[in-house]
Amino acid sequence: MFLGVVGSLVWGAHSSVSLSGLRTGLDSFDIAAARVIGAALVVIPILMYRGMPMLPSTRQVIWLTLGAGVPFGLLNVAGLQFAPISHTGAISLGCVPLVTAFAGNRFFGDKISVSHLIALFILLLALAVIWSAHPFEWIHLLGDLCFFVSACLWASYGLNLRRWKLTSLQGVVAITLGSMPYLLWYFTVREQTFVSQLNQGILQMFYQGVVIGVIAVLLYGKVLELIGPMMGTMFLAISPFLIPFMAFFILGDAIDLGDVAGLFLVVVSMAIAFSKPFDRRGEVIDGNN
Repeated sequence: MFLGVVGSLVWGAHSSVSLSGLRTGLDSFDIAAARVIGAALVVIPILMYRGMPMLPSTRQVIWLTLGAGVPFGLLNVAGLQFAPISHTGAISLGCVPLVTAFAGNRFFGDKISVSHLIALFILLLALAVIWSAHPFEWIHLLGDLCFFVSACLWASYGLNLRRWKLTSLQGVVAITLGSMPYLLWYFTVREQTFVSQLNQGILQMFYQGVVIGVIAVLLYGKVLELIGPMMGTMFLAISPFLIPFMAFFILGDAIDLGDVAGLFLVVVSMAIAFSKPFDRRGEVIDGNN
């Protein structure tokens, strides 16, 4: 239980730490580079110790990197440049179980259950509540699109781990090594890098790379091993509700009751999608294994 709570806190703070970097002048390209470097500092020694046999095939590395590597990181952070932070909790996190369920139905034949449809309805209601909490701006749609695509990419990462029966450690190694070519483009093309803001750059390297890119993913996998997939994913469902409170403590942003109410509904939606309480026990098929 302790590991699950820590994992929820880590993911709940992710958007606030990313936004702190954006507010100091970094952009999504800078934060993505910091994440790759931070993760590489941990993963490369692990790979040297464990050996190359644990590395997935080139094809698997490419697809896993697309799902949870640089493309995912770029879109997830870019969305924060265009939409309120509460939108990432509702879309980037909230859509993952539903996207996984519908994609699992298409590619693995998993059942689309009554619980999934109820969860979808509650998620749409949550989005309406969150949207009503802020003045409408067309630019928010661009941010929401970034969040939704990033949710689809993350769902594809989980589905591909399941498809190829890879461990969470193999997934971390794959997305880190697969993302490293991005650094060549970043340091060659960019006139100014995150190194120019050393303190914030080190923070992003540590949090995005080490905490999120390595520890959080491995921690989540360990929770699944200890308490099973259903309860493990229930802890992840807590993360969206924590976002406005993390923004208050990390960024000093005011807590909006509309965001809190909407993100609570997101948690309810994710919990229903994960636990499937409205389905007969024998019909439930977990699409996240």
